[in-house]
Amino acid sequence: MTTPPIQAPAGRACPVTGLAALPTAPILVQDALETACEAPCPVAGAGARLVADLCPEAPERLALAVFRYLAAARETREADCVDAAFAEAEASLPPEEAGLLVGALGGLVRAFAAETGREPATLPASCCRATADEAGLVALLARARAGDALPESRLARTARAVARLLETAAAPAIAAQ
Repeated sequence: MTTPPIQAPAGRACPVTGLAALPTAPILVQDALETACEAPCPVAGAGARLVADLCPEAPERLALAVFRYLAAARETREADCVDAAFAEAEASLPPEEAGLLVGALGGLVRAFAAETGREPATLPASCCRATADEAGLVALLARARAGDALPESRLARTARAVARLLETAAAPAIAAQ
């Protein structure tokens, strides 16, 4: 049975497909990577990168999807977005670790807004493209996971915390999916 598209809250629909950015049920990372779109995306910008290229490893894809849900929650004040973030994380991690990851990524959304003075530009969790803000955050997480030196800032400290959570014993379980 196919679920009909839901009506998006004002300003939260994909500009290309018109579908809601906030699905009633979470679209898991594995499903999102299979939902390719060939239409040009005015939101992602000219230098848009594909999520599959940007996030070659499952932990990074999980972090990006949860980050997108939490950024949408902050923008729309919809609790459904937070529930979707937890469902996404719990699909790949034990509930205890999923909760910690969601909390740390929520901190990353807040740190981004505090340091830049604006909300992060994000696309729906199911989108196959990434904005420049998302690409920058994924690169920051990759540097933190690799142990590279990061500038001392709230954003960098929070990225290191997220990276540690992504490296937990459950991280191999993410890669196995």
